[in-house]
Amino acid sequence: MAREGVRGKFITLEGIDGAGKSSHLDFIVEQVRARGEDAVLTREPGGTPAGEKVREVVLHAPMNAKAELPPV
Repeated sequence: MAREGVRGKFITLEGIDGAGKSSHLDFIVEQVRARGEDAVLTREPGGTPAGEKVREVVLHAPMNAKAELPPV
């Protein structure tokens, strides 16, 4: 339950694929909620129907090798 006048925290987790970010995030959210605090879980891109579609393309659609080249 959010307390009036108390500002929240914004926590981000970064790391390479397979580093365990999702597992750690699930644990953190569980601990925050166990303390009776509110927690909003989101991911980028994602969190909305459009964002989830973008995420699906970025993570799973085949890409042309030129898409992976750094800008010139």
